[in-house]
Amino acid sequence: MLNYWKEKRGDRLMPSPSDMNPVDFARIMPHLQMIQVSWEPFDLEYRLLGEEIAGVHGGNYAGRKVLDLNAVSDGFGTMMFELFRLVATERRPFAAGGTLSSLGRGYTGFQGVYMPLSADGKRTNRIICCSSYEVREDLGLSGVSATTNRF
Repeated sequence: MLNYWKEKRGDRLMPSPSDMNPVDFARIMPHLQMIQVSWEPFDLEYRLLGEEIAGVHGGNYAGRKVLDLNAVSDGFGTMMFELFRLVATERRPFAAGGTLSSLGRGYTGFQGVYMPLSADGKRTNRIICCSSYEVREDLGLSGVSATTNRF
């Protein structure tokens, strides 16, 4: 997905949401999420959650604010909000990976890439994310831990 994002970006800072054609990545749609970025005031809302992501997080949060996830898992919404804020303000992709306690599925290893999109070429207005998960009881961690890398 990162290579696709780079291809669509070309020589621009980031691609436009209209550059992203779901037909091109239909097979990984269950692993995608789309975040709407609002700037005044700054806020983040889930527009789309693929089936795999919704399953790990205990529901489809499309149409809900990212910070609403704090009610589902303490601190998770805040962690995701800060990651998405970083992607939006830095206007470049980031990768994250680690372990989280998924609802009803035990502990889950995850990796994801979080990529900004811009309708005007200057300000991030959406973030597309592609994540993969591995449910493992032997991870034995509680809460959420993650590391983040810049591209």
